[in-house]
Amino acid sequence: MRPRSFLILAIVLLAAACPAVTLAKPYKVKNLQAISGPSPFPGGCPGALLDETRIAGAEIEPAVTVNPAHPRNIVATWQQDLGLGAARSDLIGSSRDGGKTWKRTTIPGLSRCTGGSFDAATDPWLSAGPDGTVFFSGAVLDFSTEPWPAALVSSRSRDRGRSWSAPVTFAGPSLRLEREVVTADPGRPGHAYVVWWERDPVNPFVGSTHQFARTTDGGASWSTPTTLDAAPPGALDQSAEILVLPSGSLLAIFARIQIEGAGALQMLFASRSADQGQSWSAPVEVASQSIQPYVDPETGDQLPNQDMTFHSAAIAPDGTVYVAWDRASSPATGTIDIATSTDGGLSWRGPAPLPGVTAFAFQPAIAVDGRGTVGVIWYDNRNDRPGDAALTTDVWFAHSAHGRSAWRQTHVAGPFDFRTAPRPSGSLRLGEYQGLAGLRRRGFAAVFTQAAPQAKDGPTDIFFARIGPRHHDRPAAHGHG
Repeated sequence: MRPRSFLILAIVLLAAACPAVTLAKPYKVKNLQAISGPSPFPGGCPGALLDETRIAGAEIEPAVTVNPAHPRNIVATWQQDLGLGAARSDLIGSSRDGGKTWKRTTIPGLSRCTGGSFDAATDPWLSAGPDGTVFFSGAVLDFSTEPWPAALVSSRSRDRGRSWSAPVTFAGPSLRLEREVVTADPGRPGHAYVVWWERDPVNPFVGSTHQFARTTDGGASWSTPTTLDAAPPGALDQSAEILVLPSGSLLAIFARIQIEGAGALQMLFASRSADQGQSWSAPVEVASQSIQPYVDPETGDQLPNQDMTFHSAAIAPDGTVYVAWDRASSPATGTIDIATSTDGGLSWRGPAPLPGVTAFAFQPAIAVDGRGTVGVIWYDNRNDRPGDAALTTDVWFAHSAHGRSAWRQTHVAGPFDFRTAPRPSGSLRLGEYQGLAGLRRRGFAAVFTQAAPQAKDGPTDIFFARIGPRHHDRPAAHGHG
């Protein structure tokens, strides 16, 4: 037998060579509540075409932002009263006490429901700038002609989400426009960037592009749109967003679908701009995956996003970039993949699956808090029991300190029955995205959709949850009100 001293020395050397992976500290869910409430349009919108298809109390696609000038100010948006093509309007919810209480409001002139001329609204997004200005972007639709043209519009709030300016159109109306995302510049007050994708309504795989515009006056006006990327023939650009690097350069993350024989390949790309979006570098591939639609084997309904996966991207205080998207392998199995860049999007590591996620998983949202902790929220069906009447779905969250400690999961909300979600176009809908934002001190603000039995004011409700450490989780004293 070797002397014990040699054994101890060997253990010490082995530990030094292979440091243990620490587990992230446990998080808890606080202030979990529905924030959408009853529909403010119970009687519909007089004069709005196709208004009879709207479902009062059907809400989807929430987005959220945390105001850097007022850390306890959280602002959310969502589609209200979903129907054929879009919703009656996009609504705003704002909190001034870290998510404990909420006030709902509308954007004047956004749709006929709020005094405008468009029949419906969709695709809402939010981002708050360093001076406290909260930017909104969304799409509004005209149903008087078919196909339905859309315009992309912005609005702004300077009182922490309680009142909003009249919408400003920055693109359209056009039949080519699709989902826009607005990003406030964290280092330049009054500056914000918006990106969207365009495609031919008849042949979308020819001439598809990503378009870009910026504002330097707090959203009062926008630059003439320019092309960020043009897809090659046989490909479709889609689903883009802008991040601002610590250097002030812009990083665009966007998806593209490429037809390959009888199937399709979806790819993520990154492109940079050092001149405020006037020119962009050649795209760098982040990740790729084969995609195909999957259906609920018990009902035949298509499952979410499996013919068009939407990614989510975030940037840490140290400049590390994270991108998350879902990857399904069957109607019952899948994961959430995460890719990382530490050089401003020039090169990428991964994508790597989020540990512990093996069931059908969808719609991830990723964010980073002020301490550098990475958080991801998503839906999955791990608790579903095949053969029963429900498609049991839950909301989950995972976090990792600086993306380097082992991921730790937290159950956020649910279960709910995905099969009770609204189906205005014949397929079940929870929308295409949910929202997650990092708090300035620590923790996360999450907004997401749930159906029955969690939803009480219609087939779906929008919920808020604050997710953070179990102790020492009070926000900083400044910024109250």
